[in-house]
Amino acid sequence: MSDISIENLLETLSPGEKVAAMNYLWRLLAADPSVVIAPDWHGEVIGQRLLEPLPGPRLPLEAAFDEIRQRVNSSRTESQNNEFGTMQTATTK
Repeated sequence: MSDISIENLLETLSPGEKVAAMNYLWRLLAADPSVVIAPDWHGEVIGQRLLEPLPGPRLPLEAAFDEIRQRVNSSRTESQNNEFGTMQTATTK
């Protein structure tokens, strides 16, 4: 078996394959959030935003969640379409 680094393997992937790999890794990490430790600066940014919220109307919590879900689902659909297009192009060549 050949020793190939993750970096070298990722460099051989097409952009669509890289997005697919990133989505796969994200799903693995999201399955157990306790293994992902947020960096200290995340807390600093949240603290600053709580002290100085953006001006303008606020969405109710459920509406904000709905908007986030729509954005994520839209992003996933685009990603899957890109992956399919990459796979289809590779198989038709």
